[in-house]
Amino acid sequence: MLSKWLTIPFALAALVFLFLAWEQDYQYAIYIVPSVVCLAVIYALSPQIDWWWYQKHPPELDPRLRKLLSDHLPFYQQLPAEGKQRFRQRVALFMIANEFIPKGMDSVPEDVKGFLAASAVQLTFGMENFLFDRFERIVVYPGPFPSPQYPRWHASELFEEDGVLLFSADHLMHAVRSPQKYFHLGMYEYGRAISLCYPDLQLPAPPPDIWEQLEKVAPFTRNQLEKWIGLPQIDPQGVSLALFALFPVRFREILPDRYRQFVLALGFDPVQGIE
Repeated sequence: MLSKWLTIPFALAALVFLFLAWEQDYQYAIYIVPSVVCLAVIYALSPQIDWWWYQKHPPELDPRLRKLLSDHLPFYQQLPAEGKQRFRQRVALFMIANEFIPKGMDSVPEDVKGFLAASAVQLTFGMENFLFDRFERIVVYPGPFPSPQYPRWHASELFEEDGVLLFSADHLMHAVRSPQKYFHLGMYEYGRAISLCYPDLQLPAPPPDIWEQLEKVAPFTRNQLEKWIGLPQIDPQGVSLALFALFPVRFREILPDRYRQFVLALGFDPVQGIE
């Protein structure tokens, strides 16, 4: 990281002047102060410095994760080469910018991190800013979990007050591998979060008959989704955006007006790529 490299000359200078003050003349000690001040400034600004560096020099994804995206993410598959590179870079940057917190396991697996990041990146792919600044902490459990907000066992959660998203890794990866059988909770929770992070987006409000229409788009009923997530009163807007991203052809057939409004608001067409 750039911030660590920037500290080296100032740390060396401080050590040199400390040595001179100790061995030759204590008046050299005054020259330690500027180096210490610079080190403190670099430390305080290290997140911004490192983020600027990563944006200028985006890291490449691990080859294994690249293959997983190619095998399991239809949106990524249909992008041109330049779009694929941009998508991978955004996924890598998203993984750096967010804190993944394991619960009930030693660490969050890289494939889980990657597909959660890919969910957020796909929904914001047509936007200049692709981060969810209000939800930079992502808690991942091996399976369903209870929480202070919802004591019953469930598979995903958006906790707005603490700016946290919570996921079951098992549920996520089942949906990645078998999207026709299991609902993608990464797309769902980021579909919910996008309006909170980007309130100026002109997303259409769900109509009264939205569930009747959504059940024609997806291979899941509302009742099945509630059982899969483990919570009642699931968010129809989050489900709408998830299905828009996951089943775009069918979504466009069933809800053409809503599809067009999502395309205009988000700046990309999941069937045809960037507008």
